[in-house]
Amino acid sequence: MLAPLDSATRLLNTANILYIVGAVFTALTAVWVLWETRAVALGRHVKHFLLSEILGAISAFICVLGSAGAIHFGNVVSHLKDVALAQYEKQADLKIAQAQQGMAIANQTAHQADLAAQETAKENAALRLDLQGHEAAEKVTDARLAKQNEETADFAHALAQQQANMTEQAKVSPVLSQSQVESLTLAVLPFSGAAVGLHMTSDTTVRRLGYAIQVALQKAGIYVQPNTIDMDSLYQGVSVAVHAPGDVPPIANVLVVALRNDGITVHTVAVPDKVPAGTVAVFIGPN
Repeated sequence: MLAPLDSATRLLNTANILYIVGAVFTALTAVWVLWETRAVALGRHVKHFLLSEILGAISAFICVLGSAGAIHFGNVVSHLKDVALAQYEKQADLKIAQAQQGMAIANQTAHQADLAAQETAKENAALRLDLQGHEAAEKVTDARLAKQNEETADFAHALAQQQANMTEQAKVSPVLSQSQVESLTLAVLPFSGAAVGLHMTSDTTVRRLGYAIQVALQKAGIYVQPNTIDMDSLYQGVSVAVHAPGDVPPIANVLVVALRNDGITVHTVAVPDKVPAGTVAVFIGPN
């Protein structure tokens, strides 16, 4: 089916053709009537022909019909064009509004994506900082463990040497000077609040040395548990004892180094039946 505008356009073209045909016929009829009038005036014809009148009427009717059709269908075509233009403009405005809405949605989506990217970047930065912190802490922990393992290995090595050479006895200093007592106090001061067992025989020389060590430890804030015992030849001299070779508190190493710096020969031993796990004790016997 043809659209209304197409139909009106065809009818307008038909009306224009009718108008042109009517105009041509009118012109021809006018020429004919003029010729006929002159012929009658010259006496060639007695009266006007009826055909001239009929043709003139028909031509005029066709001309009027074509004019009326051209005017009517011209108005119809103009109206239909206006309607089509209005619909086109409405559709164009709708498409523009839809495009603007789509652009607004796209802009909002892009903004949300940008915010999400910024939030992700912040989270990644926080994770990197956290990871760096964990890595730094792990390095510190590894360094501490390595140092502790090294100290434990040193103590175990010294213990193995002592137990392999148990027949060699060292000289016990009869007393500690005031400067030696202060040196020992400063060495163990970081372990203030710790407990150290002190075992010694009733020998006078041993007791003098034991009391000097006890004073140094107590000045550093260390709780000393003194005991008087009878020790066999295995514990002659000064020994720093722990529960087991793999159970060496840090203070044990410090005591060994500090006493040796004070000129005392120190043995390192493990006495699981007399030294509880995680603790350290000093055994002092005669040389």
